[in-house]
This record gives sequence, structure tokens and C-alpha cells, in this order.
Amino acid sequence: MKPASYALLAVTPLLIAGLAACGGSSDSAKSSTTTTAKSATTTATTSGQTALPTARPTLSPNPARPPIPPAPTPADVDCGPITGANGASANVIAYSNQAGVPGCTEAITVAGDYVNATRGGDAVQVDGWTCEPQPDNTVPHICFKDGFLIGLRGTAAPNPPVPPTTTNPPTITAGPVDNADCGTVTDAGGGTRTIIAVGTPAGRVGCTEAIDVATRYVRSVSDTDVATIDGWSCNAQPDAQAPSACAKDGLLINLLAR
Repeated sequence: MKPASYALLAVTPLLIAGLAACGGSSDSAKSSTTTTAKSATTTATTSGQTALPTARPTLSPNPARPPIPPAPTPADVDCGPITGANGASANVIAYSNQAGVPGCTEAITVAGDYVNATRGGDAVQVDGWTCEPQPDNTVPHICFKDGFLIGLRGTAAPNPPVPPTTTNPPTITAGPVDNADCGTVTDAGGGTRTIIAVGTPAGRVGCTEAIDVATRYVRSVSDTDVATIDGWSCNAQPDAQAPSACAKDGLLINLLAR
């Protein structure tokens, strides 16, 4: 019996060691399984959080996307008619462009100040605008400023400047002035007298004045041959061909006997 007991005691430690070894392996496997599960859960949770957007993304320009169309531009505005210094009328047009449309109050004021004056054909400054004629029969005058444009559709225009005149009298060329036969007149005695406007260095009297002076002189009845008529000194003279004459300021009228 002793040998058997000794054998059992000898085997017992081996069994205990084997069981312990088996028990430790089971715990390790369980721990490994638990750790793997936690790791998978953590990974799944973390992966789920990074998938959610944390801020709104910034869109980069898209060359394929058409640009936003600009706002529609207003149409040209007819601000109504004005009359120019030349008496003609024109409609003031406020043109629409990238700068915008001028206001009608300013457009009418500028256009009116431009056409109601005496101006030449050059560009001029009017109320801060530049106004000038242009080769267009429909809109012959325009005004512009800072990109804004005004047109005058019609024939209203400034008065052209008066051509300059010389202040010096025309030069009289030297030389004799021909006499002028101004016709005949009947004197107080019924005789016929021929009126001659004599050419002198001072010039020659016109026939209208010569006839008037001579007629009044020869038709007057007086006890003397001397008379003053409108500044002319008339008198008889010892000349058989021209027995009477009137003189004034170097001019001379002869009264010939017929």
C-alpha cells in the first residue's frame, strides 16, 4: 500500500500544476478577447467622431461656373426739351452707361447754360461739365463729366460769335475822284441847272444830298446869293460855266447853267 500512496502523492503536484496552467491560459485568452473588443469599440467610436464635420468648408472658385450677371443698367432718359439761343429746340437726353445716368435736373441745367450763350465751335467748360459740338446731325451737341454723358437731340445751339470788325476806316487810295452828274433842277427863275457832285481830295458828296441842297438853294428867293443850308455854304461865283456852288468840309457841289 505504501508504494501506491507514494505514487499518488507524486502525481498530485503535477495535476495541480497542469490545472493551474490551464486556468492561466483561459484568463489570458479572456483578457485578450476583452482588450480586443474594447480596442474595436474605441476604434469604431473614434472613427465615427472624425467623420462628423467640425467647420463649414470654404468653396474654392469654380472656373466652370458662369459669373453672376451684373445688375441691369437703366435705359436712357429723355429729360424734355429746351430752347437754345438760336431759337431752335432740342431734347435733353441723359445717357445710360457704366457710370450711371445723370439726373434730369442737372442735365437740363447744364444743357440750358450751354446753348443759351454765345460760343464758338470749341469745347467749353459749363458748370463743371465739358460741352462741345460733334459731327452728328441727330445729336449735334454733347456734354460729359466723370463718365456721365448728356446729349442734345435736336437743333438747339449757342449763338455763334459775331465776326470781328475792323475799327479802322477803309483806306482811300490816293488819286482824283471823278465828278458825278446828279441830274437837273429848275431854279426860282424857271431856268434849268445841272447838279454836279465834284470830286475833291476830301471825296465826293452823294447825289441824294447834293440834289437836296442844290434844289433848296436855287429855289429860294432872296436878295442875296449867299445862303447856308444844312451846314453847306452856297453862293454865286464868277464862273460862266458854274455860276453857283455849295461847299462843306472840303466837299463841293457845282450848279451849272444850261
